[in-house]
Amino acid sequence: IIKGLEEINQKIKSLDLVKQKINTLKEMRNWFDSFFVKLMSTMEKHIMISIHREFNSLLKEWFSILIEDIDVSLDDEFVVNLVQDGYESDLDSLSGGEKTSVALAYRLALNKVVNELIPTIKTKDLIILDEPTDGFSSEQLDKVREVIVELNMKQTIIVSHEPKMESYVENIVRIVKNDGVSRVV
Repeated sequence: IIKGLEEINQKIKSLDLVKQKINTLKEMRNWFDSFFVKLMSTMEKHIMISIHREFNSLLKEWFSILIEDIDVSLDDEFVVNLVQDGYESDLDSLSGGEKTSVALAYRLALNKVVNELIPTIKTKDLIILDEPTDGFSSEQLDKVREVIVELNMKQTIIVSHEPKMESYVENIVRIVKNDGVSRVV
């Protein structure tokens, strides 16, 4: 009987430990559900608000250099809003050069925000722009030079068919394509 009683007491102690562990896990789950998840959500919102604010500011800055008579901003989902002559405008109603200006300003703002957000990026001082001036007027091309200066990058690579862009750079590499084969000339 005494041996059976000791086994029962050991089982009770063992079950009490399991019960304590279950209670501890319940408390931890309650803490996660009640506090941690809410804290992470709040932190995420604040970070996204900060990113949005910076992104929006940079988008406005770059776009205003390129186009003066259209206001641009981002909505909460990082979609571009346009206002022209006091009226909301649709991206489809813009000219080719204006659309390209929106795209260029957006890409430049995104590049800067990502570079600031992730400090381990090794290409912070390099930007490659592929046909950034498609549909631009001569005046807009001149403004691209301002944007390039404002970027203050150590190295900017521009792929373009626009001869005027050649005056904006130090080195020019010409590539020709013959019979489907590209080569440097």
